[in-house]
Amino acid sequence: MKKSGFLIVFCSILLFCVSGCGNSASTETGFVRQPESMNVAPDNQGIDLVCEVKAKSGTVTYQWYESGDGTTNTGSAVDGAVESVFKTPVFTEKGVRYYYCVATVIPENETQNNSVEEPLVFVSNVASVAYTALPTLYINTPGAVEIVSKEEWVENAEISLVGAKDESWNFDKVSTSIRGRGNSTWSKTRPKKPYALKLDKKQKIMGMASHKRWILAANYLDNSFMRNEVGLYLSRVFEFDWTVHGKFVDLVLNGEYRGLYWLGEAIKVNENRVDIDDGCEEMSDGDDKDYLIEMDYYYDEIVQFRSPVRDLPYMIKNDDYMVDENGEITSGGKARLERLQAKVTALEKLLYPDWKEGMDTNDCSAPDESYAEIIDIDSWAKFWFVNEIMDNRDSGHPRSDYFTFDSKRNLFKAGPVWDFDKSLFRVTEYCWLKDTIYYNALFKSPAFVSRVKELWDEYSGRIDVEPFVESLRSTLDVAAEYDLTLWGHNDYTNMLLEKDFGNFNGYVDYLKERIQTKISIVDREIAGHDTGSQTDD
Repeated sequence: MKKSGFLIVFCSILLFCVSGCGNSASTETGFVRQPESMNVAPDNQGIDLVCEVKAKSGTVTYQWYESGDGTTNTGSAVDGAVESVFKTPVFTEKGVRYYYCVATVIPENETQNNSVEEPLVFVSNVASVAYTALPTLYINTPGAVEIVSKEEWVENAEISLVGAKDESWNFDKVSTSIRGRGNSTWSKTRPKKPYALKLDKKQKIMGMASHKRWILAANYLDNSFMRNEVGLYLSRVFEFDWTVHGKFVDLVLNGEYRGLYWLGEAIKVNENRVDIDDGCEEMSDGDDKDYLIEMDYYYDEIVQFRSPVRDLPYMIKNDDYMVDENGEITSGGKARLERLQAKVTALEKLLYPDWKEGMDTNDCSAPDESYAEIIDIDSWAKFWFVNEIMDNRDSGHPRSDYFTFDSKRNLFKAGPVWDFDKSLFRVTEYCWLKDTIYYNALFKSPAFVSRVKELWDEYSGRIDVEPFVESLRSTLDVAAEYDLTLWGHNDYTNMLLEKDFGNFNGYVDYLKERIQTKISIVDREIAGHDTGSQTDD
C-alpha cells in the first residue's frame, strides 16, 4: 500500500459533483451499490467489498483506500485495488480495518481540446472489516425475508459455517427453518434478536452432538456476552447429568452483519441431551413417560398446570404422545397429566405438611423427611449452588428453571441449568434464592442442609472462575467490541448495574469481581451453619 494525496485534489471536484446539477451526466450518474458498512472476515479468507457507479456516459475508474481512522479524511491507496470489487487481504491479527472506494467518471470528450466537462468523483461510505478469529455463521432466508415471529417458522432457509479453526466444522448451505425465540429478549425494545433453528436433517455442529434443533442466543442484555457461559461452566464443575453446549460465532443474516452470537444446543429430550424416556406411539392411556419440565411464569406451553400449594407454573416441554396434530391434548395426554399433577401435589404436601389455604409457605413447619424419596437431593443442591452463585434473578420468578420427572423412579430431578444473561448485575449480599421455588422448605430439612454442606465441601474447591473468564475475554475481545459498535451498550443493563462501564473489558471486570463476591457469600453462608437465615454483608 502507498500514501496518496489524491483526496486533497478531488475535494473541490467532489463539491462540484454534489452541487453540479446542471451537468447532464450528473442527473443519471451515481452509486448503484456501496459496500456494507460492517463486515466480518472469516479465518483464512478475504471478503469482497463492492462499489459500483452507474454513468450515463464516459468511463468509470475505481480506487480503493484503507483508512486509519474510519473516515474518508485520510487514506492509503491499496495497490492494485482498481476494480469495483475489492477482495480484502487475509488477516492474521485480530482487529478492525476500514476501507472506502473513490470512483471517477471520466467524460468521453476529456481528451478533446474543446472539452469543458470535468470528471465526476464519487466517494463511497466507509466499510469496516473485523477479523475476530471466530467462525462466521451465514444465514440466508428465501428472498431475504425478515424473521418477525417466534411462532411461525421461515422455511427453506440455508445456513453455512465458515472460518472455523477446525476445518471439519465448516459446512455449506445446510437447509433449515428459522424463527424468533425468547420472551423478554424478543420484545420490541430489544433490537438484537435471538433465533431458533430447525435443520431439515440432524447434524453435528462445531463438535456438538448431532441434532436438528439449535439456538442463536443474542446476549443483548449482557455486555460481557459471557454470563451464560459462566453459568454453564459451573454446571460442568458441579457435574450435572447434562450441560448445554455452545460456541460463539459472528452472524451474517441475509448479507448483513448482525453481531456476536452464541450458537448452542436447544434443551430437548434426546439421548445426547436430556436423556429421559419420552414414551412411544404405542402408549396406552394408562402408560406413563418421563417429563422435561420448565417452571416459567410466561406459562405459554400447551400442556401446563399450576401446583396447588406453591402455585408454581409447570410446563411440559416434551409433550409427545400428549398432544395431537391440531394442538389439542389427547385423552392419553390428559390422563398422564392428571397423574403427574397428583405426584406434584403429593410432593408439596410433604414439603409443607401443615399448609392451609391462604397460608404463607414460609410459615410452614419443616418438611416430612420422606420427601427425599421423591426429590433427588444432590441435583437440587447443585441447582441451588449454580443459580445462587450466579445470583440468577430469573429463578426467583421462576423463569427458565428446568427439571425432570422420572415416572418409573417417581423422582423429581433439578436441571439442566439455563438462562443467566440477566444474572450477577447487582449482587444480593446474602443467599436469597434459598427462599424460592421449593428451597424455602428444603432449607428447613436437616437432611438437605447436611447434604448441601457435604457437596459444597466436595465441589467448591474445583471452582476456578478467573482463568475461565480471562480465556473468554481473550477469545471475544474484538468480536464483542464490534458488536457493541453495532448495537451499543444496553441501557437496561446499565440501569441494573447503575453504571456504564464503557467497554467490553469494563463489563468483564465487573462480572469477574461480582462472581467472586457471590462465591464468598455462598461459602460464608454454608460455613455459618445456619443456611436457613439471611445474613447481611
